[in-house]
Amino acid sequence: MTTVIHVNANLQWRAERGRGSDHWIGFCDALGISTEAESLDELHSLIPEAIHLLMVDLFEDNELDEFLHERGWSSNVGDHADGNEVEIQVPWFMVTAGANGQARAPN
Repeated sequence: MTTVIHVNANLQWRAERGRGSDHWIGFCDALGISTEAESLDELHSLIPEAIHLLMVDLFEDNELDEFLHERGWSSNVGDHADGNEVEIQVPWFMVTAGANGQARAPN
């Protein structure tokens, strides 16, 4: 059985081309993480994985609730059942530098 944890936040990711590279780099200041991809579409697909890895790591270390609280976010983390697989859902959107600040929502 999988327990779904919904985080009440709306993360902004900034995407820009790497200097001297054709790669795209995505930054999330609120989480303090970044990821890199060969294309904007690939970056868009990697962001949920980066968020998930961080959130699951925090959850497994019993630090998720404190992490969210420090940022003014909340979740239903208290409703989880021990021993279940966990899926953590966090809303996010991407703003692409050099594209007039164009926002792109996740699929």
